[in-house]
Amino acid sequence: MPIRNYTTKVPANRSIQEIQETLVAHGATGVLLEYEIGTGRIQALKFILVLNERRLPFQLPVDWRAFQRVLEKQRVAKYRDEDYCYRVAWRVVRDWVMSQMALFETQMVTIPQIFLPYAVTRSGETSYEQALKNPRLLGEGTDDEQS
Repeated sequence: MPIRNYTTKVPANRSIQEIQETLVAHGATGVLLEYEIGTGRIQALKFILVLNERRLPFQLPVDWRAFQRVLEKQRVAKYRDEDYCYRVAWRVVRDWVMSQMALFETQMVTIPQIFLPYAVTRSGETSYEQALKNPRLLGEGTDDEQS
């Protein structure tokens, strides 16, 4: 079965706007859109959250080309249409953000906790990218920290 939202007609700009609005409504103090060179498509949504009185940058990327390959594997007929893939990819991200905000509203998690993998570090990489390069940052998942 194809991925959720594969039939959406909602323009990418509307999904992006909805993401921005919900981030701001939940405390983001700034939002920036990063565009792909040459296509005019948005490749990342960057935003600022305040944690312990510090402004922390986050970057939510959208790799619509990787998503296009998923649609191809799922035999979605329109996978060759780049505008379609871009539109659906942003709708999927929008749904994920909305789901995360619903989880936040249960008061079980904080917004920075939700977006921690997307926190931009001093090196300009996300926390996730740093953890990939240095698996020791995450430990072994046991109480024994010696290795």
